[in-house]
Amino acid sequence: MVNEIDTSQPFIEGRGNNFCRGCLSENLFSALDLGFLPIANELLLTKEGKIEKFPLHLKICSDCGLGQVADVTTPERIFRDYRYLSSMSTTFLQHASEFVEEQLRIGSVSSNDWVLEIASNDGYLLKNFLRHGITVVGVEPAENVAEISRSLGIPTISEFFSSKLARILLENHGYPKLIIANNVMAHVPDLIDFVKGLAILCGPNTEISIENPSLANILNGMQFDTIYHEHYSYLSVSSVSHISKMHSLQLFRVESLATHGGTNRYWLKKFKPGAKIDSSVERISLSESNNGLFDSEQWKNYSLKVFKILNDFLIWLRLQKVEGNRVYGYGAAAKASTILNSIDLEPGLISAIFDLSLEKQNRFMPPHGIDVISPDCLVIETPSDIVIFPWNIKSEISNYLRANLGDDVRLWCVVPQLQEVAF
Repeated sequence: MVNEIDTSQPFIEGRGNNFCRGCLSENLFSALDLGFLPIANELLLTKEGKIEKFPLHLKICSDCGLGQVADVTTPERIFRDYRYLSSMSTTFLQHASEFVEEQLRIGSVSSNDWVLEIASNDGYLLKNFLRHGITVVGVEPAENVAEISRSLGIPTISEFFSSKLARILLENHGYPKLIIANNVMAHVPDLIDFVKGLAILCGPNTEISIENPSLANILNGMQFDTIYHEHYSYLSVSSVSHISKMHSLQLFRVESLATHGGTNRYWLKKFKPGAKIDSSVERISLSESNNGLFDSEQWKNYSLKVFKILNDFLIWLRLQKVEGNRVYGYGAAAKASTILNSIDLEPGLISAIFDLSLEKQNRFMPPHGIDVISPDCLVIETPSDIVIFPWNIKSEISNYLRANLGDDVRLWCVVPQLQEVAF
């Protein structure tokens, strides 16, 4: 039974900070406090643009196992004008294509069905269903990104997914055969209403596929740079199972994937007594507990390791400047923002950041207005060192950089610790 707290509004002061946004428990413990940081994907229009900072403090619910940061600003501010495009990565394009082909191969979707994707971004995934004549609908609140999806012929609704929108979709289309929610469940402050919307659209034959980086990998893989304000929540098998049951849904299978440095794909369906549950649910849930995912002492040690990594990186940057080296970044990703704004970065330690996305080029990353420039400038800028911030696709990026710059430039990643990327 859910506590009597009004969850009708998407922005409620205290959720994620004083009580759990999943189960509404007040039993939270501190996991990692990164201080005051800017909104990760808010790149500045001018080098001296105004920077607003907000507390970024990861806490974990002892009752359901959900990781979370506090609601510090509305989702409208974060997502209405969004700079991330999924199609910029060949790795993610291949991942999406393989997922669709697998669903068609096993017959979970046919030409008579329709597929819904929540947070469909630029259509990178749904376009694969279109090629097979399957009806699709995308929900993408960022209008600039949704327009790209529409240009591919994908009907796209520019709204935030909610229980209200779920009812409209059900009335207009009936139950979808497949609901896809990749890297979005972590992005909603009102998690209760989001899951309620999933439950409304989940018919007797509907399956729901949810992908999100695992809280376990943040701990075990030192992936602290995936903590930022637009990631309101950090999922675990324990938390997804718990929250699903609250809304008459059932977690029946979990797949461990390599994407984003370690992702879980959670499969949900309508709750049916006696329904078969795959052994992966219990196996991974036990692994989370046994590896200390919900142990506050483990997270205290983790916090000390994180600040050592950040301090080592800052010392290294200062040394490169003293030695006259030219350090650049690659990928103006949210990961970069978390790292660069969690250290006492002086101007000039990072010369600029290369990024393939036209949505990010000619903007500036806090804290000191670091230029975001096109990779076309690689040869002109003559970097001695490049820090690859999206380490989850470091192979893709390092191959590209080696092809354009040769072997003289040194390539680095900060996570899980500062280390040179091997050839």
